[in-house]
Amino acid sequence: MKNIKTNKLSIDIKYEEILDDFSIIKFSTSEKYIKYGALFLDEINLETKAKSIVFEQGSSFYALYKKAEMSKLDLSKKIQSLKYSDSLIYKLIDNKKELTEIPKHLLSQLLINSISTPNHKRLSFNNLTGKLYLFSPDNFQISKTRDKELIFKIVGLEFKINSEISLELNVKTFSNVLLSKKMDFSKRKFKEFPKYTFVHSTNSLKRILNSDSKNENQFILKQTSKNGVLEKNNITFLDFKSLENFKISKIGFLKDTLLTIEEKLSKYLTVLFLSNKSENIERFKSKFKIEDKKLNLTLIDLSESEDSTDVMNELQSEIKNVSPLSSVKVSSKENKNGSNIKFINNKNYYTKYNLKDPYKSNVKTQHLTIQDFKLNSKASIKAILKEIILKNDILNEKVSIIDWKSFDFTNDWVFGSKLVDVFYFVTIKPNGNLSFEKFVPDLFSQNDFNGLCDIFENDVNTEFIVKDNKGNINCIKKTKNYTIPEFDVIYKVLYQESEPIKLTRKEAEKHIRECIDDVSKLNIIITNLDAINEWNKQSLLGCFSNRNDKKRFADFVKSQTGEILKSYLRDKTRYEILDSQLDIHQFSENESFYYFVGTKGSGIQQHISRASVIREVEIINNSEFLFDKLLPLMNVDFVKNGDLTVLPFPLKYLREWIKSANHQ
Repeated sequence: MKNIKTNKLSIDIKYEEILDDFSIIKFSTSEKYIKYGALFLDEINLETKAKSIVFEQGSSFYALYKKAEMSKLDLSKKIQSLKYSDSLIYKLIDNKKELTEIPKHLLSQLLINSISTPNHKRLSFNNLTGKLYLFSPDNFQISKTRDKELIFKIVGLEFKINSEISLELNVKTFSNVLLSKKMDFSKRKFKEFPKYTFVHSTNSLKRILNSDSKNENQFILKQTSKNGVLEKNNITFLDFKSLENFKISKIGFLKDTLLTIEEKLSKYLTVLFLSNKSENIERFKSKFKIEDKKLNLTLIDLSESEDSTDVMNELQSEIKNVSPLSSVKVSSKENKNGSNIKFINNKNYYTKYNLKDPYKSNVKTQHLTIQDFKLNSKASIKAILKEIILKNDILNEKVSIIDWKSFDFTNDWVFGSKLVDVFYFVTIKPNGNLSFEKFVPDLFSQNDFNGLCDIFENDVNTEFIVKDNKGNINCIKKTKNYTIPEFDVIYKVLYQESEPIKLTRKEAEKHIRECIDDVSKLNIIITNLDAINEWNKQSLLGCFSNRNDKKRFADFVKSQTGEILKSYLRDKTRYEILDSQLDIHQFSENESFYYFVGTKGSGIQQHISRASVIREVEIINNSEFLFDKLLPLMNVDFVKNGDLTVLPFPLKYLREWIKSANHQ
């Protein structure tokens, strides 16, 4: 069984060592919140700076100081100098009992927040954010002109230990106040947002004081919007193309932060990730071929674009290439006996010209926007055809996109979901027949669905439920937890790959001759080797035109010398160090059941954009655990284009049916 790391932590805190070296003060207020937050630490003009702060809630926070510096101060006298000192309360945490009473996640965060604070007095400041934000200029949005560079957005990562002792790596965007016109302040006024400036010397944010208000590089923690939609930013979860790419991914930031914690705080705490053993693993196998499907399609233009005729003719040709058994025609009339693909304009077009948007969800129709659709993308065309097949299945009330009988189910399955206050259910028979039902709870009408609806009412985190013929019910809930790859191994391999070459030309030629049998290939490679001007790993590997030969050589050099010329992490080693991000896994912990869905293990790319979220499978009443039988229902790549779906694919049928039912 595979060991899978998760973001759950084991934290060991050494309380005596903390008390020996630090003073921790809890500041609180009798009011609803502390006026100006932690900014008052600058007002009282202490002769020392806080190493870090962490907020417990709006009315209290903890501050960490070096003990030697605090022992000389009369803090009570300093606090009394404030205008609002009557409502301000402080308490020095100076014994182990009181220290252990601080919630572990807050004390850990307080210590960890200090790693971003420089020791140099000139570079330190009290007005800290109370968070640990990790930054790289590679993730900033910068406008470059001849005179200067202007940072428009600072995209960073918040390193947060939550109350469940799990690590959150949350992307946060600080936008320049110059972009305020692109922000929505209906819920909170602009003046109420704390303003920050970026301190390049410490690679950290500093809260702006009133005396600094003229600073032109001011940022607030808020996203901009475009056409009423938030412009969200993302930091890739894992990138192992190179050490440089790795360092600016979430896992790269994590590794760097853990190294710093070990270097600066190992005396006070240790942080380890917990693991679970996978009990069931479903490896990806392609079961769907668009080439085998026979569709009856009609292309209809509702866009009235000058280019629409050419676009539709080209799409007709591309569909025939992708799905040669399908019938495709261009017409102005809807196809009543088949499916329709309608070209319309995007929302911006109809808004700009104050026209009615013709879009209406329908199981017989797939809409495309002529401004956005990419004709040269085979993947996009396949995605459209998959959507049409799914809609046809709903219309015909029969699973055809995949052979349902191949799952060998002998019982009905009922999947249920909730939208607003209405409940929806799809039932699938062993032969693949589908039936849908919309259900509104009624005190005067009791049936089998009432009990299922109560499950959603009891826990707002419920995503869906599944039920079998015997009445066994499993409830699936999304958690805040996710899986973590073997980042230490990845870092070590990429670090060794980035090191300067140790292999000499003479040694390289010797190893090439030992592992390349084909004489003609060998002669070309040796000729290329002799022509190298700048000797490094890239130029050496550039002598090989064939990837398999290059990899064989790199593996041979590693086996003989230990030197890594190229990592090849996507190949066989991926299941050793990346399995926590690949395929479908189910595990249990403390008599509870969980699963997660990663990216497809076959054909994996060199980056994984998002973490694999862990979902909990709750057993309702005295039911049996069912969900292990349903893992194959996520082993399909026709719901999420080109990748595995995180929910059993019948939920896709249900969502599409709900959309079309709500538009009727």
